This record gives sequence, structure tokens and C-alpha cells, in this order.
Amino acid sequence: MADSNPWQVVTIDEFKRPSAPTVTRVHQRWQRVLRLFSRQEIEPEEEKTNDEELPDNSEFNRKPAVTALDHYFEEWLEKKETTVCFLLDPPFSGTADIARDWAKQKKWKLVTPPDINEIMTVDIDSWWKKQRIKGKWLIDDLAVYLVRTADGLSFIRALLPHMLHGDFGQGLVTCDSWMFEFIQRIWQSRLPRVYCFDAAGVELLKHTGIHASDNSLRKLAARVRGNLGVAKAVWLLEKNKDRKLPALPNDANDLTAFVLYSILLHRSLRFDLLKDILSMFSSEKLNAQLLRLEQFGILQYKDDQWRIDIVAYPAVRDFLSSRDFLIDAF
Repeated sequence: MADSNPWQVVTIDEFKRPSAPTVTRVHQRWQRVLRLFSRQEIEPEEEKTNDEELPDNSEFNRKPAVTALDHYFEEWLEKKETTVCFLLDPPFSGTADIARDWAKQKKWKLVTPPDINEIMTVDIDSWWKKQRIKGKWLIDDLAVYLVRTADGLSFIRALLPHMLHGDFGQGLVTCDSWMFEFIQRIWQSRLPRVYCFDAAGVELLKHTGIHASDNSLRKLAARVRGNLGVAKAVWLLEKNKDRKLPALPNDANDLTAFVLYSILLHRSLRFDLLKDILSMFSSEKLNAQLLRLEQFGILQYKDDQWRIDIVAYPAVRDFLSSRDFLIDAF
């Protein structure tokens, strides 16, 4: 791979977040303090219309990233091992899209996730037989292989030994970075062969069409912790002087945190699953919380699913971190 390719694959231990200038870091800390402790009431954003929606991270050219992935896994593929590698996918980073492009190029089979009944009954054998996979395969989103309830974790606990023992052959598992931290906690063992794309820096931001001075790009990369998808969304929003980054309401509380963490962990959730996960709260309280967070531009509701708005992700991450939730490494 040419050195000019700004995309690089690294092990999770090699990943380094971009650092900001000292003055910028102090300013960021102060802004977090203001967000967390300010008593000034924040007004919700006006409801966004469809023509105000920001382009998503799928708009950048993924071919150089696919090339980087192909180069990095070349030796692993040549060995023809029955091992599994994990590729971490920070929210909105586009990593799962890149992995799908790569697997399609390699003619790998895309694994169909289990349905909710298979998850709850832990029917690994019949689920895998339905795949009819004879070669190499890709799981493109491990987050949908479990539900964070007492009964919804058994499937992933039973699935991991099969994969790690080579029962399913050689495959690549793409996993959301937040869900990966959670799985590591319930698995209570360090999973092997864990990789990710290195953090987006000045060169990658330029390469994907973000135009600004090097100093501004360094600050942007640090603010979004090297997440390219979030960087593009924040940059586009801030170019529009009539829009501003959303902030959580000042009365955000434990319920807010549980709702946001559950949705972030699963990437998106239907209300019925959210209600099962947070069964200690009434439907009325959950509905009120969801609608309030939607008003403030923190959540989106689309296709019967609740999800975090991409430009709200930095604020959500700061909020959950301040409440000592289990956060990802990115």
C-alpha cells in the first residue's frame, strides 16, 4: 500500500486519538464543565425538516479504506486459518460499510443476524445451518446478536466459543466499539485479534473533502476523537451559521443516561426492546424522555427505531462519561 493512503489499520492497542493544542484542551474541558453544571435553561432546536438533514458518513470515498483493509489482512488470508478477527466500528465511523465493501470484493458471504426468537432461545445450530456458508464470511454488526437483558445475553455467550474455536471457519466480525466494551465485560476475557482504523487526522480529513486550515483540522480531529463520520457532520453543521451543535437538557438525569446508553449500545432500538431493557421504568416515563431528547436534537426516530443523532454524539459521550458509564476506547 502506498504511503500516500491516509487510511491505516492498527491493533486496538496501537490506536491513538488526535491531541489538541493545550489552549484548545483547556477550552474543551471548560466547555464540558459548563455543559454539565450550567443552570441556564437550554432551548430545544426547532424541529428539522428533511431538506435540513446533513449528509451521512457514507458519502466519502471508501475505496482507499478498503485497500488499507486488504493490505493489512493479506497475510492472515494467505494462511487460510480458521480464525476470526474483530474490526471495531466506532459510532458513525463508516467502518461497517468499509467492511461490507471489502467482503463483497472478496466474494465473502454476509452472515444474516439471528432473529429475536433465535437470540432468546439460543438456537445457534439452526441459525448457522440456515446460513449455508461453505467459505469465508463477514458478520457486519455484532451489536444485533444480543439484547441487554437477562435472557438476551446467552446467545452471544454461546456464539463466541464457536467462533474462537474455529467451528465456523475464517471470518471477520465487525462490532460497534461500545458494544465491544460491553461484550468484553460480560465475556470476562480478552478477545484476540482486535483491529480498527487509526484515528482520522489532518490528511484523512482533507482526503475526504473537509476543507480548512491545518490548525482548524487538528482542532476538529481532536474534538471528535478522530472519528471521520462525526467530523464530517460537525464540519457541515458548523458551516451553517443558523445551526448549532445540540446539547442535552439541563434536567438530564439517570433515566436520560440509561436511555442514551441503551440506544448507543445497540446502535438503534425499537421502543418495545428499549422497554424490555429498561423494564424498571414505566412506558410513560420512557416515552416522555424519548420525545424530550428528540426535541433537543439528541435523538432521531426513523423506521420505528430510536437512534442518536450524529452531531449529538460528542455531547452524549461526554454526558455518559461524566456519569461513569462503561464507554468505548475511542
